[in-house]
Amino acid sequence: MLRSRMFTPGFKLFFGLAAFFLSGAFVLGLSTQLQTDGATVRQNIDSQGIISSFTGPITVGWKGPVGDHLGYTVLVAAGLIAAFLAFVLIAFRDADPDAVAEAAQTETVPLTRAPAGANYLPLLGAFAVGLLIVGWTKNTSILYAGLALLVAVMGTWTVRAWAERSTGDDEVNFQIYHRIIDPLRIPIVGSAAIAFVVLGLSRLILAVPNKEASSFIFGGAGVIFFGGVLAVYLVPKAARTIATVLLVVGALAILGGGIYGIVEGERPVEHHNEGPATGEGEKEAPATGEAPTEHSMAPLTAGAIS
Repeated sequence: MLRSRMFTPGFKLFFGLAAFFLSGAFVLGLSTQLQTDGATVRQNIDSQGIISSFTGPITVGWKGPVGDHLGYTVLVAAGLIAAFLAFVLIAFRDADPDAVAEAAQTETVPLTRAPAGANYLPLLGAFAVGLLIVGWTKNTSILYAGLALLVAVMGTWTVRAWAERSTGDDEVNFQIYHRIIDPLRIPIVGSAAIAFVVLGLSRLILAVPNKEASSFIFGGAGVIFFGGVLAVYLVPKAARTIATVLLVVGALAILGGGIYGIVEGERPVEHHNEGPATGEGEKEAPATGEAPTEHSMAPLTAGAIS
């Protein structure tokens, strides 16, 4: 298999990774179920059965225990993903030019150009992973937001990689990419950016010690935003660079402030009552100003009872 031309280098790499991860999952599942606190390996084998101890990790918990579920699940998932990529690579022959030309029924492969231009999707992907880590430990809403952002980044990156190699003309590839992405990117990214800024600043403003600090943060954010817009207007040649730097720094600052706000929690807020409080069992006096007497209540009570 190592020297055969039937299996491509990419297939060999990912197939080896799949075998490594799946073997690690088996070893982890077997060792964590046999080595438990308060019982020896022999006692665990006697209670579970030697066959169930081995068939559990092999059948993904169907015919026996697997021990540490989290580590076992991560390793099995990594092994399955690596196996999937291995079979995709062997199906497309690692994008071998001769295989592509044979599949396209042409003598030579159509000319394509290498991708050009800056790509900020890796930064967004790293940012989404950061949201996932924070959400996993502190807040499920942030976890779902990071997961949604990661899925959006993966989809956008896939479309861009396909569009940049669709033809040999960079301008045509650019138009193809924006024709697909722009109807989805503008409303989705705009809504996500607004929600991210509002939630991040609100968590930070509610967590600072006093109202003066909240006002300072809110006003400072507005001043920084106005200064960035003014800098882009005054220096049009460096507008793209300035906007990119401001967006990255602002996103990191809002993310850090949101994490701080979530960890610290909301500060205690005093609630002032505008009117006098009344007791739960108190009743209002009648409009005539006369207090109800026992004789005046008797007929009403009797009628109610009847």
